[in-house]
Amino acid sequence: MRRFSLAFLMVILCASSLSAQRRQRGFTSDPNSWVSAGIAGFTANGVNDGRSRSTWDFGNAWNWQYSASLEKTISGGGTSFGVTAAYSRVPFTYFGPAVPVIAGTATCTECDAHLDMTTVLATLHIGAGAGLHQVVEFNGGIVNYANLKRDSDHARLAGGSNTDPVFAFGWGLGYGFDDRTQIEIVPEGGIAIHERSGLANGVSNTNRINSVKVTFRMGFGVRSLRR
Repeated sequence: MRRFSLAFLMVILCASSLSAQRRQRGFTSDPNSWVSAGIAGFTANGVNDGRSRSTWDFGNAWNWQYSASLEKTISGGGTSFGVTAAYSRVPFTYFGPAVPVIAGTATCTECDAHLDMTTVLATLHIGAGAGLHQVVEFNGGIVNYANLKRDSDHARLAGGSNTDPVFAFGWGLGYGFDDRTQIEIVPEGGIAIHERSGLANGVSNTNRINSVKVTFRMGFGVRSLRR
């Protein structure tokens, strides 16, 4: 009987030890995911495209860009990671050769035109919570320039369908009406790197993009964690 009692006690102790070591699932007040929509005013210098021997001069003029994102919370303090997409129809001045170098496209030595600028970015977002708080964003992805059309006759200009890497960093302020409803104002600086093919050594292949973005964010779900 004594041996049986000792064996039973050892089983109980082992079970208690294993239960203590097992990580338990808990819940926080942080949303599991975030959805956002935003509008940004931005300026950019433009693109030198060696393939079409043209320059797309954005003139550092103020234009509007519309964005949306989907992010997942990865840690406390409002840190989330996800994907952001943005679109803008950009007016610019096209400078090209007298004769097009790409078959099936138009050109002009100087004319007004528009293009579609679309970005898709991986986004690391830091900052959330009720009340005033700081916001930091790290972005990296691609920018695509497409549908270059001359304003006068909507002819398709040479140089479209270009995709370049782009990187950006932003720091600003946010205000949380509660821990799931946020509005943010974030100035951001970025750089897009165009291909150097066909460009002279002294010609820039970077498009510097500066913006001020206003974003409305909504949190959904409940983030779970093991402890």
